[in-house]
Amino acid sequence: MSPEPSPTGAPMPKVVDLFLTNRVLCAVLAVMMLTSAYWFNMLVGNLRMVAFVFLMFGVLLHLAVPSLFALVSLGGGLKYSLQAGGIAAILLFVLSSGSLNTVLVFILLFVVLPAFAVQVMQQKGLGQAGWILALVLFFGVAFAMMVSAGSQDVEAFVHQQFQPVFDTMISRIPPGAKSDIIAMQGLQSMMVKVFPGFFIFGLWIIWWSDLIFARKVAQKYGFYQGEEKDVLSFSLPKTLAFVLLIFLGFANLADGNLQYLALSGVMMLAGMLAVQGVVVAHAWLKSRSMMSTILVMYVMLFFWSFVVVVFALLGLVDIWFNFRRNIVPTTGEK
Repeated sequence: MSPEPSPTGAPMPKVVDLFLTNRVLCAVLAVMMLTSAYWFNMLVGNLRMVAFVFLMFGVLLHLAVPSLFALVSLGGGLKYSLQAGGIAAILLFVLSSGSLNTVLVFILLFVVLPAFAVQVMQQKGLGQAGWILALVLFFGVAFAMMVSAGSQDVEAFVHQQFQPVFDTMISRIPPGAKSDIIAMQGLQSMMVKVFPGFFIFGLWIIWWSDLIFARKVAQKYGFYQGEEKDVLSFSLPKTLAFVLLIFLGFANLADGNLQYLALSGVMMLAGMLAVQGVVVAHAWLKSRSMMSTILVMYVMLFFWSFVVVVFALLGLVDIWFNFRRNIVPTTGEK
């Protein structure tokens, strides 16, 4: 991590500079962030609302760990970030009482993936970096689920994980309320179907957001070098459309694990296309200074699930036609 900011960047706070430019301190910071929810719960777990606030803050710190390794990869290079990650893995190995699985997940998901993705982002932009993130997360989670399921079908394994929760909820419904029991069983079936896809898409949103945050920090302090287009230029590669067609084919024609995981892939890709559709709409409205309409758009997106389908279709079409290329603001400037 270079301690000297570019002349065009703001001076980095000395404490931040100290932690980011020293491998050992950077590793300690990473482990502290990763385990912060646990330590906060230990310290203030009996304070109810205060404990809840600290727990949420700890979760945010936990999810920000990929942005830390993306940031040090931008400043110090891939080698530096992997060295800091290796030291952090040793510390985590000690804290987890020698859990190799915990260390392996940490190295692959929190260190290697963001460090490599940010290198791609520098060279080819946010769209390509997001696409690579999605592929790695999908196949990584799919492989982990298949290993965990063992001889079971993956869908049966996921159903088994949800079973205790829904059994408890169903047991609290009065025996005479058969319609409520049937509705709860239907909800359980739906949750089992959509869980892997939503889970992978959620991971993708978090990791991709971490890349964006790391890039903004690096730009602020003047050590970012690479592709400079902003988030409103985000565009996924055309390859995604062909992969989506393949997943749709397997989701409709295959069976067993292949069908179940293909359906998860369709949901993940549809979510990514919806993000691109939202970006297109945001850019178009912003170019016309319709800021209040942008707010309404996000409120509708939150409360009306069908809008997600519209944005996904918009994102898919934009891959081919690049609507933002022809966006001209009301001021006449491009």
